[in-house]
Amino acid sequence: MNHISSSQLKKFILFNLFIPTTFFIFAIYFMPIEQVFQFDTSDEGIELIKASLNLEGFALYTQIWNDQPPLSTIILSSWLSWFGKSIFAARLLTLSFSTLLIWSFCQILRTYLGNLPAIIGTVLLVISCNFLRLSVSVMIGLPALALAMLSIYLLTLYKKSYSPILIIISGSLLALSLQIKLFTAFVIPLILFELVQLKFTKHPQRQSKQNLFFNIILWLASLFIVFILTGLLCHSLTYEQLLQSHLDSSVKTAFNQENSLKLTLSFFLQDFDYLLLAIPAIITIFQKRQWEKSFPLVWLLIVIILLFNHRPVWYHHYLLISIPLTWLATYGATLSFDFFRQKNWYSNLKQNQTQRLTLSRFAAGCLIFSIFVAPIKLGIIQLENHRYIEQSKDNVPFVNLMLEHKKSTHWVFTDCPIYAFYSGLPVPPEIAVLSHIRIESKTITREQLLSVFDNYHPEQALLCKSKTIRGYLDSYLNDHYLKIYENHVGTYYLLKKGQRH
Repeated sequence: MNHISSSQLKKFILFNLFIPTTFFIFAIYFMPIEQVFQFDTSDEGIELIKASLNLEGFALYTQIWNDQPPLSTIILSSWLSWFGKSIFAARLLTLSFSTLLIWSFCQILRTYLGNLPAIIGTVLLVISCNFLRLSVSVMIGLPALALAMLSIYLLTLYKKSYSPILIIISGSLLALSLQIKLFTAFVIPLILFELVQLKFTKHPQRQSKQNLFFNIILWLASLFIVFILTGLLCHSLTYEQLLQSHLDSSVKTAFNQENSLKLTLSFFLQDFDYLLLAIPAIITIFQKRQWEKSFPLVWLLIVIILLFNHRPVWYHHYLLISIPLTWLATYGATLSFDFFRQKNWYSNLKQNQTQRLTLSRFAAGCLIFSIFVAPIKLGIIQLENHRYIEQSKDNVPFVNLMLEHKKSTHWVFTDCPIYAFYSGLPVPPEIAVLSHIRIESKTITREQLLSVFDNYHPEQALLCKSKTIRGYLDSYLNDHYLKIYENHVGTYYLLKKGQRH
């Protein structure tokens, strides 16, 4: 019988309990989860109202128009049925996924780089740009990445045990990730690359070509079987809503390619210290041909190519870059350890002799810079949180008006459905998802919107974010509705008494 040593038990508690629990508590304490009306002006409301309608019995794709996979909505609606339809409960679910991502990322770094680098890398990821905000926003990107990271972690466990069950679970988890958001499909070539690389890595239990082929087939089979079964059970295998709404030429023409390029390039400036730390890591990987450590580099290159050719690019796509960039930055930090072990490292660091500049010394300087920048990053997050709280004051009047007329209301028409969620009122399922892509690509027309008014006769209407929607509906609303309240956030209308059914 194997006995667990005291040091092993401490490490187990540290990495499996203390670090994820600390992150979870820190995020709740640091982020104003209950005070902020919305962290994202579009996606949070869409995800919340889809879950609310689904909870009321409306079906995705047939009744609720939906351009995303179904799993996140199903999980969120179940979660809200258990813990109540509150913004706090919904954001705790996202935070739980974020904690899973943090735990998986930390475990992966332990495998590749060691215990101390895993702690450093986890801290770097937590304070990276927008990570905490996305950790408490009711959006689908982070949960999808959490399951993808867990899939990757199981692959690292496979390297140690070569158990086929780990291959099956890894493929299944990525399938579930894809059923939350399809953008994690980029992980498929990454994992295939890693499986192939195992054949050429020096291991005591070196694989044969037959085993390599079998493992690839096994992983792909588990991925496709679970993805298709989930799609069949959730009725989500719909090309028109799930794929065409994103890939249609109208989407490309609606959004500027130059803006996508600029935003992608700006991602590398948002955590510039990580980029600096990643440089010695990338150089070392190529110099020493450490292809077994090239996983985050390949990830980064794939994502850069995809984002350069994708329209539109949003701020939350930065997670696709920040995770591998933080991974490489952590490796860069480990290269500084030899420098810091020197007795006179501080005086050596101050020397301005460029001929003595080594990767270890450069990495040490970048790590020190990153340590000094960390409090500034946390300060910026605090300032942003304060801004979100201040902005929330302008949202409250609309919720109060909706609640005031709730008893006489069956339906609400709004292009910002988070107000309907706070008010506990339903929106017509056809317009639950009025995303930027759907509006700006004009895949929803004025006639379709007017038919919603004809079919549902919503007693309340609130227009917030879209000039296009306003252009479609201004004349209709002026004829059939009374303008009750307006500020810079939006305009609130009530159906005229003579128009009520």
